[in-house]
Amino acid sequence: MRNGDFDNLKKHYDERDGLFDRRFESVIGADVPSAGKLVEEIYNDLDEISFGIRWWTSLPKEERILISDYLYQCVNGIETNLVEAKLHLLEWIDARERNDNKIADVIYRDKFGKFQIKMPPSLNAQDDLLNKLEGMHICGFFRAIGSSLDCLGATIVGVLALPISLRRSDITKAEKALSKIQNLGNSGSQIQLNFKDLFEKVKKSVGPENWLEWADQYRNMYVHRGRRTTFHQILPRENPIYDLKGNWIPRAKATTHLAKYPDRSETEAMIKGKEIQLNEDAEITLTGIFNSVRNLNEILCEQLLKIWKERRKNPSLIEQLQTQWDNKIRPCKFTGYDQNAESMNPDVMIGNPITRRRMLASSLEDRQRFFWNGSDWE
Repeated sequence: MRNGDFDNLKKHYDERDGLFDRRFESVIGADVPSAGKLVEEIYNDLDEISFGIRWWTSLPKEERILISDYLYQCVNGIETNLVEAKLHLLEWIDARERNDNKIADVIYRDKFGKFQIKMPPSLNAQDDLLNKLEGMHICGFFRAIGSSLDCLGATIVGVLALPISLRRSDITKAEKALSKIQNLGNSGSQIQLNFKDLFEKVKKSVGPENWLEWADQYRNMYVHRGRRTTFHQILPRENPIYDLKGNWIPRAKATTHLAKYPDRSETEAMIKGKEIQLNEDAEITLTGIFNSVRNLNEILCEQLLKIWKERRKNPSLIEQLQTQWDNKIRPCKFTGYDQNAESMNPDVMIGNPITRRRMLASSLEDRQRFFWNGSDWE
């Protein structure tokens, strides 16, 4: 991380920001205040006696508990992942600047006075480290951005009680579910339809055309596809330096350019000719994507917060659906690599008071656990 960014982290916090401490998020500019408020509202609605969201009385207790706590996790994940995206962005900028310093003198004049470029040789792994760090942080940025958006998608599904699986929700599935909403002539469906219109309006207003689709495709490329090439361009630095004879001393920098069509393979992209990468430097692209996601999260969560409060006042306005949760858990028998590792059987857990309330509201304390005996989730 650059010295200036790191110095920003050294500033003393103000007084503790209550039970939900979001000071770190605020300091690095990755806070989503409306998402934070929605987290608190959902948390305060978790009931330790009736279990789950107290006003979801139409749901069986098991599904009420599981949907309630998972919705809390998803809303909380909006900011958590945005923080990680911002940290990756800051670390990428630092690695890129250090790489620029490394290549500053690659431009030289040959004996005929013509400018030539000679990249420094890689003699060991340390010489290649900065390039690897740049790639790692771009990948991490898109992974975190995608996860923040998917947590937003799940939040939309949960707060609006859309008829799809909450466990498997993401931003794309949430959009598809919104597109299928029909006007049933009641206040609940009208709220859902109004949010659908807001979603489309906000998505267009916080970034250029198809920014969300492009970011989602880029994340999928890193996570699910063959990795595309990242292009670099060597350019002279601004503010030229001259020697005592008035000759320009060339100093170089590198710009980074992301793929224009991340859903295409490398060959498919090259079929398009020269339009393989974006013209702008990646710092502009990454910063723009971050700001678009942050603004999308903030505006939509502000409306979701209002809807949550309306539903609390009138629980019959939109009924939470039992079908949002099922017991189709993918089997996994993995137990680790060390079969002789000492068994962990903790009797005491130390953590945030938030965790304690979530456990009590989910009937997970030792004296409550019998509730789950014989259930599909035991």
